[in-house]
Amino acid sequence: MDPNGIETVLRDEIERGVLPPGTALKQEDLAARFNVSRQPIRRVLERLLVTGLLTRRSDRSVAVPEWSRKQAADLVSVRMALETHALRLSLPRLDEAVLRKARRICEALLDEDDPAEIEELDIAFHRHLYSGCDNERLLAMIEDLRREGRRIYALQPRGSVKRTALFEEHEAILAACTVRDIEKAVHSLSAHLTGTITPITAEEGDPE
Repeated sequence: MDPNGIETVLRDEIERGVLPPGTALKQEDLAARFNVSRQPIRRVLERLLVTGLLTRRSDRSVAVPEWSRKQAADLVSVRMALETHALRLSLPRLDEAVLRKARRICEALLDEDDPAEIEELDIAFHRHLYSGCDNERLLAMIEDLRREGRRIYALQPRGSVKRTALFEEHEAILAACTVRDIEKAVHSLSAHLTGTITPITAEEGDPE
């Protein structure tokens, strides 16, 4: 596998929580896994360090970092600003067909078990709601930021409190959108983002 392919696999595993916070990545293990020498692995790890998906420890090893409360709050804050803006731009242009599609996605999400499929359904739900904003750069930024919180989908098994809350929050957003109440829709979206996109954070007492 070429370095770009290796980077894509590792990035996906970190973002989805397959490699949880605290996991150390050793060059020799990765070289054996991907059947390559250490040199391309070293380059891949350096690129992932630059993105913040890995951190270098005091002993010079690299690992998947813990999320501090401040990092989670920063992500929520930026996403809230972008996504509420997208919804404000989009809602006046959304037709009933789009809202019906969003509702069907919401219902399908409630019964899904696969974290990857939950992610795709959640992305599709929000993509439909923002589809009328007519700003491709804004939508691309939103989807890039969503990737940073992907690991939460593994924490929402069917029947769990978190999954039920996700469904009810989506329902509240849809209800406000259906009656074209922009302020209520934005309020519901803000509450949803605050409650559901916070990634796994460091334990209480850990430094931020």
